[in-house]
Amino acid sequence: MKKNGIIVAEKRDPTLDREFELAWINLKVQGTQYLKASQIDRRILSLNLRGKKDNIAGLQLADLILTPIGRKILGKRTKEDYKIIESKFRRSPSGRVDGYGLVVLPKEKGQPPLRSD
Repeated sequence: MKKNGIIVAEKRDPTLDREFELAWINLKVQGTQYLKASQIDRRILSLNLRGKKDNIAGLQLADLILTPIGRKILGKRTKEDYKIIESKFRRSPSGRVDGYGLVVLPKEKGQPPLRSD
């Protein structure tokens, strides 16, 4: 969730939180293939990790959408909620979702997908 240039995310555990913060620093230093680091730095002022007990509505909504996608990407059994979300994805002219409405990073071969513990 983004508010006034501040990214708000939910804390998980200290190890995952550190990995997330390191990824954030890497983005600010190196940028991506789509955005230069300076563009990211201008648009996003800071990262704010909040506890689950803070009960932030936007984070709850993000969880409702991202959890089914994460299950699918990690190869876990999908549920009805994924079918609903998948129907909303942008598609290629041939109906393909991967790379159009769903992009999983990192894309480099030999790199494991993002993980969730």
